[in-house]
Amino acid sequence: MGDKASSYTILWASQTGNAEWIAKSIHSEAKERGYVGDCLPMDVYETAELDKVRVLIIVAANTGDGDPPDHSLKFWRFMRRNKDTGYFKICQYTILGLGDTNYTNFNNTAKRLDKRLKDLGATSFYPKGLADDAEGLESVVDPWIEKLWDALPKVLEKSNEGSSKKVDDLAKKVEEVKIEPTNPYSPDERAKNIPPEAEKYLNLENSLVEKKKTKDHLGHALTLDFSGLQSGMQLSGMPRVPAASIKLVRLEATRPINETPSTQCVVTPAPITEASVSRVQCLTTQEAIKRTLHVELDIGEGLDYEPGDAFGVVAPNDESLVEAILERLVPSTAEAYQTLYNVEGDGLPTHLQNSKSVTLADLLRNVVDLTTTPRKALLRMLADYTSNAEEKTKLIYITSKQGVAQFNSVREQVPTLLDILKTFPSCNPPIERLLDALPPHMPRYYSIASSPLKFPGKIHFAFNIIDYKNIYDIPRKGVATPWLDQLTGYVAARSTKTGNMVDVAAKSIKVPIFRKENANAFILPSDTKRPLVLIGPGTGIAPFIGFLQHRQQQLRIRKSMGGVGTHPSRDIKKEFGDIWVYYGFRERAKDYLFEQELEEFVKDGTITNLRLAISRDEPENKTYVQDLIRKDLDKLYELIVNQDAACYVCGDAKGMAKGVNDALVEMLVQHHQLDVVAANKLLIEWMGSRKYLRDLWA
Repeated sequence: MGDKASSYTILWASQTGNAEWIAKSIHSEAKERGYVGDCLPMDVYETAELDKVRVLIIVAANTGDGDPPDHSLKFWRFMRRNKDTGYFKICQYTILGLGDTNYTNFNNTAKRLDKRLKDLGATSFYPKGLADDAEGLESVVDPWIEKLWDALPKVLEKSNEGSSKKVDDLAKKVEEVKIEPTNPYSPDERAKNIPPEAEKYLNLENSLVEKKKTKDHLGHALTLDFSGLQSGMQLSGMPRVPAASIKLVRLEATRPINETPSTQCVVTPAPITEASVSRVQCLTTQEAIKRTLHVELDIGEGLDYEPGDAFGVVAPNDESLVEAILERLVPSTAEAYQTLYNVEGDGLPTHLQNSKSVTLADLLRNVVDLTTTPRKALLRMLADYTSNAEEKTKLIYITSKQGVAQFNSVREQVPTLLDILKTFPSCNPPIERLLDALPPHMPRYYSIASSPLKFPGKIHFAFNIIDYKNIYDIPRKGVATPWLDQLTGYVAARSTKTGNMVDVAAKSIKVPIFRKENANAFILPSDTKRPLVLIGPGTGIAPFIGFLQHRQQQLRIRKSMGGVGTHPSRDIKKEFGDIWVYYGFRERAKDYLFEQELEEFVKDGTITNLRLAISRDEPENKTYVQDLIRKDLDKLYELIVNQDAACYVCGDAKGMAKGVNDALVEMLVQHHQLDVVAANKLLIEWMGSRKYLRDLWA
């Protein structure tokens, strides 16, 4: 492989759109630098003829606890089945992984790919980068890409030598900005902005100057410290401004103002089904810290599932947030809600590929994310459309190496796009440029909390309403959960031990959903004799309610068939393994979810042992599920190791899952005579063999 390759291939695997955006940004800059190549999603790997690829760049995200994204499952099957150790012998590669250290298996997809490529004969030409979303992806992604341009010429020929100088000159111009003091009273500034001292006169009675109105109750200016931004200082390390590739092509047709918005423009991994809400229940009391809903959807015969499966909900962005942004950026209601457009451009991102005959409101409502922490590249682009020189400078400063503390402060405050526009009032980007820079609006995924044997044609799920305040006491809320709460009529909190399911008028409320492929096999084992250990505090208990319903119904069905021995009931019961459940909550009287159902499972023998970890009934003696596991290590060792029980964990990745994993490590150290490293390695092997399965979220 002495000679250099003439082209490259980029493969990306994205779950939330970040990996796709980064991969296409690398591809765009590589072309500007004079290189030739392709940029493809992993699952269309066949078109790349990988055995002939000589330079391979992979950008891979993770989903769940280090699982590969949905866009890459086909590729992973190919890689697992490929036994040719020389398949990639002419390939030189590098990998950029996007992970989250809140999960135990940090960047597992990138690490597994690295190993598998080497096993199949490939060699690395540039060390892999492992970015951490918990700390901010940019802190690894930006320097990794910057150094990629030093490594690439060693393995890849350019087709156009003149291109690179143009890009380097542009990078130097962009990355080094000298900050000059601004004069708000200069003719240029006064033509664009009103000096601060004059702003107060706009509020005088009978003033002829009209201030632009926005929905102030939604937008909150960020609290940022710019004391480090000094006149004359030089800034560096800003990201490249996203290329202007998206075009909004106006159509002659318009949409009637009263027409119901559709989800046709939404891109999902499986077809969307409109499911009717049939029943809803609040599982918590008014005094509980969190409000938790239990919803039943009528899916008819259109969606098959197993307990443990998950499904996606296509929830829109908050309508009042959409309205406020459109009021700020679009001159008229007709243009925002009635004028139709096609979204066009070369290499359209996946989430924009269905955006035909859409309004600007459709795009902000269903296609782009308005609430996720902004990328630096978005803020850098916004600076280009900020007319006030001081505000523009501050935006550029936030994206620079010198402004890293301010960028971290932005992340901590979890701003909406409207908050950013409120913070920088002279910023007025075109919608087209927002489409270039905003991430995709993602569906929200929920575990199914029911069995089709008990509730045929129905799906149950449970969730906490995301509604909180950030570090500066500014209200923040989720996207799907408040929408579902509003959609179902804000059902009253439970006032009794069991609460009541409230019936909803037939087919009056529809929720767009789709089935999610269960890539990590978080389902019941087919052998009913196999014991189960189910660990799920809070709403993590939800999928296990489906598991327990399924085992309960399987046992009833088996009993209805009768037996042939002297003690048929006893013999039939032996065909079903023990089930131990570890469930945690704060206070029994306020947030013991599914209390009645769990007690019934204990009473009829579906649950062998129900262990409850209650963390706030006795504040001085807080108990969590991992504490109960530590008390039961000897019994769990017998169950998990000697009786081959399958162990499932569902819930919080950051605290609970790590605590449970550490407790299981202790079990193996104490009873299996392993050291800590070997115990952790065995748990990873159990994950691979589907003995130890986890469904986690950060």
